[in-house]
Amino acid sequence: MGTEKKYYIETYGCEMNKSDSIDIALCLQDNGYEQAKSGVDADVVILNTCAVRENAEERIFGRLGYYRALRKSSVKRPLIVLAGCMAQEKGEEITRLFPEVNIIAGTYHMLDIPAYVKKFEEEKSTQVAIDKSIYRFSEYKRDRAEGYKAWVNIIKGCSNYCSYCIVPYLRGHEISKKSENILREVRDLALNGVVEITLLGQNVNAYGRDNNDISFNRLLGKINDIDGIEWIRFLTSHPKDYDEEIVRRISELPKVCKHFHLPLQSGSDRILSLMNRKYTIYQYSVIIEAIRKYMPHASITTDIIVGFPTETERDFHLTLDAVQNFQFDDAFTYRYSERPFTRAADIGGKVHPTIAKRRLEELIEIQRNISYEKNKNEIGRRKRVLIERMSKKDPSEFLCKTEIGKLVVVRTKARAGKFIDVMINDISGNTLRGAEL
Repeated sequence: MGTEKKYYIETYGCEMNKSDSIDIALCLQDNGYEQAKSGVDADVVILNTCAVRENAEERIFGRLGYYRALRKSSVKRPLIVLAGCMAQEKGEEITRLFPEVNIIAGTYHMLDIPAYVKKFEEEKSTQVAIDKSIYRFSEYKRDRAEGYKAWVNIIKGCSNYCSYCIVPYLRGHEISKKSENILREVRDLALNGVVEITLLGQNVNAYGRDNNDISFNRLLGKINDIDGIEWIRFLTSHPKDYDEEIVRRISELPKVCKHFHLPLQSGSDRILSLMNRKYTIYQYSVIIEAIRKYMPHASITTDIIVGFPTETERDFHLTLDAVQNFQFDDAFTYRYSERPFTRAADIGGKVHPTIAKRRLEELIEIQRNISYEKNKNEIGRRKRVLIERMSKKDPSEFLCKTEIGKLVVVRTKARAGKFIDVMINDISGNTLRGAEL
């Protein structure tokens, strides 16, 4: 012990990227590496990257600059691996801009990083792997657990081609994991003490269509029947793949958490059409009404983009009207970011950055007030919560989560991974406070 090579992973972007980093770490551990405390201590540094928005790429360029300086000033010169979406997008360009990067591992090759590290050490030449010929799901199952919870990838890629989104070009078309493998993985996780799983995919409710496997709803039903699993979450869904029957079926599954993340993106039918979202505001409203009908206490969160090309003040105010009407529990809000390969990049009528910034600030303020009122309505309610982690401010308090995804701070002697009943009695910012019952 103590002689193993060390790795360090920095992860940027979505839950899929965070899940991928777990697999990268397990691959490296299988090949004799141990985790370093920082990049300074590592033999291999992996930047697992995002390319969905320009600011994410700017952050990664900054980190590459940091490691360039580190390699010049330090006796230890770690191998640098650029992995994931930005590697897939800019692989060849990165090798020119940052020759210090030793390995480029695109979205189809993250499980191959140990092999490419070995190959680089043998050949002393930059390794670039960005082809998309063969994709394989991780073979790691119970090892992917993070204590009491785990992510389970069920479908990779996206076949929707929203006009603003680069993901289909980087992660490829939809490929579903076999349901028998998913169910075996969840059973293994349950036997290993996992009580909460989150099913992951760019579009989970498209599951099974590409390989004629069972539907997403049937998959949820089968997982619901697995002993040991208490809560089932899923990310992310596309509104076009919902109808009232799907919502009704989910309402009947007691272990499926009643929290829906349904990206709206815009309140204007004209903009939705330009975005190639394949639904109208009316069709979206039918889904929301079904959720409220069958699960009145469900939480609904969303994504919204402002400043999409040709967006007028009228289009923007239609988005504000939709936000007021739908009363989302929370929203992830963004200014439009032009991405290569996408059709939106070729649309004229770009919105000036100062106008887009002003619209975003106005949207955030409205949603912040809605979120506060929605959270305030939780006061006085009894909730079953799952303890997530110790508070950073007070070791006697723990951060917990309700079934519908609300964060609650509770003073308790129980520990992470345990369920307790609490009474919600206060609110601080976006976080609820509760007393254990």
